[in-house]
Amino acid sequence: MRYRALGTSGMLVSEIALGTATFGEIADRDDAERIVAVALDRGINFFDTADVYVGGRSEEIIGRALKPHRDRVILATKVGARVGDDEVALAASHRIGGLDHAARWTRGIAPTDQGLSRKHLTAALESSLRRLDTDYIDLYTLHRFDPHTSIENVLDTLTSFVAAGKVRAVACSGWAAWRLTRALSIAELRRTVRLEATQLPYNLLLRGQKPEIISACAEQNVGLLAFQVLAGGMLTGRHSLSVEPQAGSRLGSRESYRSRYWNASTDSAVHALVAHANVVGRTPAELAIGWVLAHPPITSVLFGASQPTQLDDAWRATECPLTQSEVSALETALDNCTIDHQGSGT
Repeated sequence: MRYRALGTSGMLVSEIALGTATFGEIADRDDAERIVAVALDRGINFFDTADVYVGGRSEEIIGRALKPHRDRVILATKVGARVGDDEVALAASHRIGGLDHAARWTRGIAPTDQGLSRKHLTAALESSLRRLDTDYIDLYTLHRFDPHTSIENVLDTLTSFVAAGKVRAVACSGWAAWRLTRALSIAELRRTVRLEATQLPYNLLLRGQKPEIISACAEQNVGLLAFQVLAGGMLTGRHSLSVEPQAGSRLGSRESYRSRYWNASTDSAVHALVAHANVVGRTPAELAIGWVLAHPPITSVLFGASQPTQLDDAWRATECPLTQSEVSALETALDNCTIDHQGSGT
């Protein structure tokens, strides 16, 4: 396993970060602990979760699994949405006017139960620390931009968390490039904590997209954490439009993934990827992960697994990185097989 610097935080993180969105849903506690054990054995020191994953259950499971190893791992979680909301409500919470707060109030849900206000951030942090059973979070990530809270207020609140020793570094997810650079400028002027990393969807189907945020990260020394690197599992080569995805898979259990990647253009790209993988003697997943890691300023790939063996492809991608000629050959094989990415949720 190789390790890369996370922004200017001083923390070195493994090129593969174990994403835990499936923990407590597709992977039960026992499965999750086996996956974590294999990840640690393979040199993975970076683990990513969120307070909203499976209603907080993911945090509880990963916190317990990492308890004996807490001092030597980098533990990241996210904040911004309401724990307990379903997929529809979570998606609506990212849009101005997307939630009917009057109706939610009658169900006992306050308008401040989500967002990036000091009130919500403070309450959410304490809840995450309790579920994770830890005194501190290494990387606290803003799950989405909140148009109702100024960046100044958000950074002031996060700075207080760092000063209190409850957070080591902060990051964001899904922010536009101009918002990220503005936040970095504000942090420098006000001498608050800076955003050390950002998360974005990035895979073979999206090559050539997101150039602004990628350039901004390279220019400002901000870590770039790529998710959806296998396009919901499509880039493993296991799925085909002719066969419905299994109920326990991401494509089978999450409508957001299905609407994004279950289409003819993706299917065409997968066939091209599988054919190329057979020629070069690598698995489709290994090629897809290796391609992402070959593109600076990618710091780490957020890789989810529902069973330990799924980590094999990710590990091989780091042990045998793609050369530039292999990257070029792969891109040529997939020419004209891109899709328009509409979503960006983790």
